[in-house]
Amino acid sequence: MSDTHDKRDTLIFKVSLLSSTFLITGVSATSALLPSLRTAFPAVSKQTLQSFLSLPALPQFIALLMAGFLATKLGKKRVILLGALLWTISGTIPLFMHNFNFILVSRLFLGFSLGLIQPIGTSMIADFYEGEIRNTLMGIQSAVIGVSGTVLTYAIGILIGLNWRYAFLIYLVGLLVFLLTFIYLPKEIQNQADTVTQQKVAGSTKLGKEVIWWVVLTLFFNLGQNAITLDFNLAVVEEHVANATGAANMMVAYSILGLLTGLSFGIYMKFAKQYGGIIAATLFLAGNVLVAVSATTVTYYLAMILAGAGFGLFMPYMFTAVNTHTTAANSAYATSATTAAASFANFLAPYVYGLLAHLFNNNTSQFSFYFGSAFTLILLIGLIYLYQAEKKPSQKSSKEQLLS
Repeated sequence: MSDTHDKRDTLIFKVSLLSSTFLITGVSATSALLPSLRTAFPAVSKQTLQSFLSLPALPQFIALLMAGFLATKLGKKRVILLGALLWTISGTIPLFMHNFNFILVSRLFLGFSLGLIQPIGTSMIADFYEGEIRNTLMGIQSAVIGVSGTVLTYAIGILIGLNWRYAFLIYLVGLLVFLLTFIYLPKEIQNQADTVTQQKVAGSTKLGKEVIWWVVLTLFFNLGQNAITLDFNLAVVEEHVANATGAANMMVAYSILGLLTGLSFGIYMKFAKQYGGIIAATLFLAGNVLVAVSATTVTYYLAMILAGAGFGLFMPYMFTAVNTHTTAANSAYATSATTAAASFANFLAPYVYGLLAHLFNNNTSQFSFYFGSAFTLILLIGLIYLYQAEKKPSQKSSKEQLLS
């Protein structure tokens, strides 16, 4: 154990520990492929085409529920190794497939791999570190997601220019994660602080009503976010704003802003305080509305900047807010429930958007951003309600202190 303790202070150990986080954007980054897939498979309906992005959410949801059990039986290192290997194989297989249905099957396995990687990769940070170092690495982990989205999206944009199938080569990065995990992380992983372990065992694992509220809000946030994931690249091409590569570059702007705002989240919260979530949701709403009402290169870039900033600020705010209403015993469960809600929303999104498009008799990708705006508006209203609900007890407490 002392040997592991010494190794965890090295840079290569920390890089290996965080490397699996780089794989989390393995589905969303490929949204830039949708215009090329539409051209390659013209007989496939728009809803079926979009399931290329949404379908992985269902097996991801299932894997999220299984990850803890598998980690107990196999060990966390083996689960990460399994996830990275499955991510690589299922991600690269479409390079050789000419049937869209077979491609969708491969995406099911890709989603399952993400469900294994995401919760275990996060929990391993808590296994090895505590205090300020743990908080720092959690922040870096959030930044790695932004870097991953930027790098993979940019790489896909370049590879599409050569041949759209080459875009699936990005999944070979999973082999690097597999090797780093296999070589540098220990086989047996134990918590560094026995007191933390004891606290996790004790106490109730039931979720409070505040956490349930956040699970619901997460559902609406991800429904709103799917307007960008599912329809932005298609809207850029449909409205003749740019080609598929140009759309990918706009998504790079979205990823970069998510990265920058995520890194500055601590500073942001010092100024925003209890309004942090409301401001972030407002920025995200503005980005959705801008795409819905305009169709120019400048406005689309501006929309991705606003939406990217909102996304980068809201995600850490959401997990921070959830964990302020949990105990040591149920914090992991609450985080898993919130992540599962996000995956469920990602799975439902194309069907919800397809139904709404049918009801309004408008199937254009730009029109979908009105739906994304509506879902984000519901999120914003919910955040304002939570702010008011949490404000009343503090006001009551202040009055009681004055009276006493």
